[in-house]
Amino acid sequence: MPDAPVTQIPLSQRARLHQAAVSPVRLWRHGSRREKTFIFAGWLLSLVLSVLLGMLSVLDNWSGLSLTLGGVDIYITVYPPLLVAVFWALCFGWWWGAVPAWISTMTLALYAGMSPGWAALFACADPLGIGVMVMGYRAITTLRHLRGFDSLLYFTMLSFVSSIFGSSGALIWCYNQHLAAAQSLPIWQGWWVGFFLQNLLLAGPLIWLVWPRLERWYRHRPALMRPDERDSRRLMLLLLALVTLGVLVYGFATLYLGSGKLSAISLSALPAALANAVMVMNQTAWVFFWVFGLLVVFNALFGYRLFLHWQGINDRLMAELKSANASLEALARLDGLTGLLNRRAGDAEINLAWQRSRRYRQSASVIMLDIDHFKRVNDRYGHDAGDAVIMMVARVIQSTLRVGDVAIRYGGEEFLLVLPQTGGDGAAQLAERLRQLIAQGPTVYCGLTIPVTISLGVAELTGGDVSREDWVRRADKALYLAKRGGRDRVELHR
Repeated sequence: MPDAPVTQIPLSQRARLHQAAVSPVRLWRHGSRREKTFIFAGWLLSLVLSVLLGMLSVLDNWSGLSLTLGGVDIYITVYPPLLVAVFWALCFGWWWGAVPAWISTMTLALYAGMSPGWAALFACADPLGIGVMVMGYRAITTLRHLRGFDSLLYFTMLSFVSSIFGSSGALIWCYNQHLAAAQSLPIWQGWWVGFFLQNLLLAGPLIWLVWPRLERWYRHRPALMRPDERDSRRLMLLLLALVTLGVLVYGFATLYLGSGKLSAISLSALPAALANAVMVMNQTAWVFFWVFGLLVVFNALFGYRLFLHWQGINDRLMAELKSANASLEALARLDGLTGLLNRRAGDAEINLAWQRSRRYRQSASVIMLDIDHFKRVNDRYGHDAGDAVIMMVARVIQSTLRVGDVAIRYGGEEFLLVLPQTGGDGAAQLAERLRQLIAQGPTVYCGLTIPVTISLGVAELTGGDVSREDWVRRADKALYLAKRGGRDRVELHR
């Protein structure tokens, strides 16, 4: 039977697929030879390619390229290893992308003459930025296919925040190289703008292109996925904190580095009015930043409280839905009048007992019982009285059976009892006890005493029973013999 189209899968199930991460250990243990060859070889090739492209970006000086847009100078750094790392991290998991990003950046830092300690710290910047993106998708259930406005907008926001955290490498570089603030602005701005634009213009379209096929593979290979053990509240709080911190760092670094570049200009050489206007604008920008920062923090706290409120409602709805599903499942399995298993659920239990007894060579028996002259009860006392009689018989059965025995309302006034690990003689003794208890306790309904007796047929599972139907059929024959023999009696089919 063909698989359902991806678009017909429930949104919650698709979102869980979009939060999945491929476990390298599980892939190695449970993946096919083709899967292991394709993924591991592709990843190693990507690792080598990242190192080569990273070195090329240093040799050709792709850092801090200046572009003029609308009269404003913008700096962009082109760093191809980030494209490779983001693709692997978002499609397979953070470690798949973090390792190539760290090794390629570490290599070029050592090549540029940075000390090993500083180079190792410097190389952590891009994995940090990529980690923000991956954590964002784990914190919020969002599809990663980039085919809808919400999905694209979320990807854009995460790309911006992750680019700010990734640009911490530029600040480490500037500090290590003892660069002034005026010299640091092109490096820092080029880093985060380049990261951001590469995500939007290159990584995003690539993920858009390959994700449908990757999602189908995820559906068919759940054994290769790492279990999702996320704490949504903690992840949401962390995401809001990172977004808030990213925005504040972006604003502070922009103003600080811009002010540093401004301080390099001699204001005394400018006309007094212009110099005063520049100072006022600079001071106003800082005041605006702190006010804006407070608003950002307030929005983050408000958003988290709103998330907790929404999650509380969602948890209650899910609990109610789970309870309703459990009730529906019980209703689907139980007989509404007696509370015993219905015919459909009972057949499954009979089949399970039959298979288990055959497999482990254990004894098992069934008892088929029927209320004697039940039609007379309905005709004389009414159907409500008949229901009362059926419920009385069911109560006696439930109070008499042992743990592990199964009681089924098999028909209108007919019951079937499944007794695992019970031979024919033991089942016959239980049947006789049931017969006596019911005969001794007539049903009282609306002041009327209704005498009740039952007939029972017992059949122990034998090698001749090639199916559960044969087993039940022999119990039914024994019940027929009990009725034919005068009713209110037990017959054992040998």
